[in-house]
Amino acid sequence: MAYVTLDMAKRHLNIEPSYTDEDSYIEALIKVVEEKTAKELCVSVEELATIDGGKNIPTPLVQAMLLCLGAYYANRENTAYATLKEIPQGAKYLVDLYRDYSK
Repeated sequence: MAYVTLDMAKRHLNIEPSYTDEDSYIEALIKVVEEKTAKELCVSVEELATIDGGKNIPTPLVQAMLLCLGAYYANRENTAYATLKEIPQGAKYLVDLYRDYSK
């Protein structure tokens, strides 16, 4: 189940819809960020949709996934040559809003 679509990801990354050379790479990153978010919350990817008792995935979790996707897209290597700093209310903050610390 894809909570982040290719169109959403390309819009977030400021990539023209007609540019398709990296679509498969972006789709792979979408899977990574969805699985990463689920693991952080100790739920399955499918359970993300109902994590807040609703029928749809909470919008802040989708935004967290997009933020992570952007970071992975921009930083394709395991090392960085510049000092990076997380934004204060970024992906970790948004995911933590839904964390169940009893798990």
